[in-house]
Amino acid sequence: MISKLRLSPFYKFLKEASEAEIEYLHDFVDHQIKIHTRQLYYHSLFISLYFFLERKMYQLYRIAEEHQSLKIKDISDDGIFKYYKWLKIVLGINLDALNAEWIEIRKYNKLRNKFVHSWTNTLENVDNNKEMIRTLQSINNLLVIDKGDYLEFEITDKELLMTFCKIISKFLHKVYFEKA
Repeated sequence: MISKLRLSPFYKFLKEASEAEIEYLHDFVDHQIKIHTRQLYYHSLFISLYFFLERKMYQLYRIAEEHQSLKIKDISDDGIFKYYKWLKIVLGINLDALNAEWIEIRKYNKLRNKFVHSWTNTLENVDNNKEMIRTLQSINNLLVIDKGDYLEFEITDKELLMTFCKIISKFLHKVYFEKA
């Protein structure tokens, strides 16, 4: 993450320079392109990591389902929540030791849904969004900016991705190698 110390000369320049100096030394269009490209890149990687988790849970259930009387279609819920229930109920995998990881994965699920099902990376700052706002604010390394009527959220660096990757790895390792 870029430190405030490294940015302070830029802020000082922007405060003290004339408009002509700023335009001469800084290409705003290029800057905006870089910002949006970086966000698109991080958001895409995040969605890919989530898909990896979902696919691995699906693959495990597909391998084990053949020998089970209760099928995945008999379990309520969708996506990873359905697979989680199935692994716990049908295979009897003890997932209690993964509670901390599962809580984090559920937060990341909400972020993933915002990226996938929303046209923007904003959220209206209204009462019926308070729970989602709290969830987004609780995700480490997710930048949430209060703009008054709405909040903007974005992944600004690789730390969130690295953390999510570690959580996925720990979760899947314990699920795949848990002794039922």
